[in-house]
Amino acid sequence: MLLSLNRQWCKSDFDEYFPVNMSTQLFGTDGVRGTPGKAPLDARTLTRLGVAISRVYRSTVGPVRVLIGRDTRESGEWIAGQLTLGIESEEGRVVNAGLLPTPAVAFLTRASGFDAGIVVSASHNPFQDNGVKLFTGDGHKAGVDLEVRITSLVNDNTWEAPKTAVPSPEIVNFSESYAAHTSRLLDGVTVPADLRIAVDCANGAASLIAPELLRKLGLDPVVLHDQPNGRNINLRCGATHPERLARVVVEQRCRLGAAYDGDGDRAIFIDHRGELIDGDAVLLIAARRLAAAGQLRRKAVVATVMSNLGLDQALSADGIKVHRCSVGDRVVWEEMKKRGIVLGGEQSGHTIFSDHLATGDGLATTLVILRAVIETGLDLADLAAELTPLPQVLVNVPVRHRTALAELPEVSSLIEKTKRDLAGEGRVLVRYSGTEPLLRIMIEGRDLNTIKRLAELIAERVRTALQ
Repeated sequence: MLLSLNRQWCKSDFDEYFPVNMSTQLFGTDGVRGTPGKAPLDARTLTRLGVAISRVYRSTVGPVRVLIGRDTRESGEWIAGQLTLGIESEEGRVVNAGLLPTPAVAFLTRASGFDAGIVVSASHNPFQDNGVKLFTGDGHKAGVDLEVRITSLVNDNTWEAPKTAVPSPEIVNFSESYAAHTSRLLDGVTVPADLRIAVDCANGAASLIAPELLRKLGLDPVVLHDQPNGRNINLRCGATHPERLARVVVEQRCRLGAAYDGDGDRAIFIDHRGELIDGDAVLLIAARRLAAAGQLRRKAVVATVMSNLGLDQALSADGIKVHRCSVGDRVVWEEMKKRGIVLGGEQSGHTIFSDHLATGDGLATTLVILRAVIETGLDLADLAAELTPLPQVLVNVPVRHRTALAELPEVSSLIEKTKRDLAGEGRVLVRYSGTEPLLRIMIEGRDLNTIKRLAELIAERVRTALQ
């Protein structure tokens, strides 16, 4: 759905685009998230989760074969061990892939014939957090139906998980297989000897594989934040903190820079001037490249309601339609699959190329952007220039409890008043984060100072209401 600037949002709209999943309390929008050692990432729950995964799969495919990869958080190996204990107690078999980006696990689960894949990661969150992402055998993120079945078993207290020693699963290095698959995105392209790129690996799962792959492709990348110590993942670096990368790109005279998040499933970019190029601009560039190659099926892309309306305006000039969906790369993929669309993504940097993978892939996105730069001979700044976004502000308010907005009348009334004030000139989206204890307030409009003031008014009303 293309959102109109003059359309007023009501509660049913909010439910459609930001549905609350009441039946899967264990799973959020991107797997199970929490603090290691505390529910739901305590030892008992993790082992029960492993048992539940094994039992659900055993009922359909027999003893399950699971690939587990993780990012660089110090808690990752322990969490993987508890999951392994539960899975193997039910006759399942676990293969430990060690440190791998999320998209690598998604690809390898499918390509190597595993029944399921697990990534132990909390993506862009700090090291104190962690999580569990589940992939099906076809490399897709687990759907709600599967999550509900697993959650039901975990919550069934008529049984107890084993408490024996954590087993030592088979360890296999799969990184070369994923690297070879991803490298194909540059097939037929000669990388200029003077093309200089900087990459920020966020001290995360891309720290080893990204620089190695780029070097094999003939690049000599300037590499930042590739020395993980278990606690520095995403610490003032990566996709959420690209400030140092921007300085380095300018100082080292790079054509562009790419910054990944902790698990490597998203990327944002810096142009040669040190300016940020976000996921909306990436969608514009990728859509045009695929269209020029005759590969943009349905001549459409999928974006979330957080993407700027400037994206719609830029793509419409090329006859390319934008379909909107809720936030989350799994939701983006489901919308792509439903519509037969090959490209989708989020403003935050998750970009999905369905002919490559069914999930976001920061390294793959980097190669697509590099290909566009090489084939056109243009700088990244020039490729993104036709995206003229409306001013947009995003304010995050920390919350302890996710009280429904309908139960906060003073907040709801102010949101509705703000929508009326912006009628025909902008839009307002207010939602709880699916992965962090935050309420996100996004306002888009023609005047930056006005929307900043309005966003802060709503934020202050929220803080007062949730005291």
